[in-house]
Amino acid sequence: MNDNDNNDASPADESLEPEHTGGDPPARSVPSSPVDEQEDGVPPFEDRKTGLILLGVLQVAMGGFFAMMLLFMAAMSAGGLARGPAPLDVRTMIPAMGIYGALAVVLVWLGFGSILARRWARALTLVLAWMWFAVGLVSLLMMFVMGPGPFNVAGNGQAPPQMMMFQVILFGTMGCIYVILPGIYILFYQSRHVKATCDYYDPHIRWTDKCPLPVLPLTLLLASGAFSMVFSASYGFVVPFFGVILKGVPGALVVLLISLLCAGLSWATFKLKMWGWWATLVMYVLFGISTVITFSRISMMDLYREMEFPAAQLEMLEKYGVAESKFMPVTVGVSVILMVGYLLWVRKYFVDGAAETTKS
Repeated sequence: MNDNDNNDASPADESLEPEHTGGDPPARSVPSSPVDEQEDGVPPFEDRKTGLILLGVLQVAMGGFFAMMLLFMAAMSAGGLARGPAPLDVRTMIPAMGIYGALAVVLVWLGFGSILARRWARALTLVLAWMWFAVGLVSLLMMFVMGPGPFNVAGNGQAPPQMMMFQVILFGTMGCIYVILPGIYILFYQSRHVKATCDYYDPHIRWTDKCPLPVLPLTLLLASGAFSMVFSASYGFVVPFFGVILKGVPGALVVLLISLLCAGLSWATFKLKMWGWWATLVMYVLFGISTVITFSRISMMDLYREMEFPAAQLEMLEKYGVAESKFMPVTVGVSVILMVGYLLWVRKYFVDGAAETTKS
């Protein structure tokens, strides 16, 4: 094989075992270009430390942006800047503030980890970039399916030619943020040279090395689900549940149960427990069935009313058709099918994990 060939591998193709088992790094300098042979037998690689630093700095900058957004929203809540023709309800800002705060911490943490060429930072950045890319791609497709409603809200009633230009600019911007930018991170961090660089500078076994890379998105998704359920408290624990809307104490109990379930399944999938895979599959299928049944009977406007959105916001949502629920069952159904497909794809890692447990 030509040493200059990057041979970038997808996360699924990477070895499940770390290349180093501990100890000090090999007594050699990192090559700036491939070499034919190395005394310790490690495959030659190109040092990608500069790229890790540059993309790490970009991650820190993005984290700083979300921190500024968090401070801005906090100022709006405290200073009453949300007053106007359609004032924002502070409760509707709490989930966004929580998400911005979490993103700020994670991005800054991963950014500094990338700058230091840490193995865990490379693994988590690659996994999150794939999740970012997948969510962004689905979101862009949904914008086509849902029609001009969201654009009308963002465009604020502009004239047709101006509205068309606004849609093009908005869609192009979202494409750059949700597809191109994560694509850059994916292409860089999945490189075997980047992996080898991180393995050299950080030869110690990290917690991310103990779980197959394709399974990590599932673990992180379940963990984020457990975290995000907390924000339903700002809406009075309103939860769609098999055709009805729960709130108050019943809703809080369901939220607590789901949050604990997601947390437990996050641990179980990280440990490659076969029962964790089955429980996750059942949970997502039941979630899909519940959502389809619920929004086949009630509308999103009914849900927003139960969440006690301000009348001005409800009027705006209804006016521009953003709250139409006719696409909700289809959207959730497709999402569940994709999730089941992903679970079937990673099942082999759980089967292997169960086999290793039996042998030991």
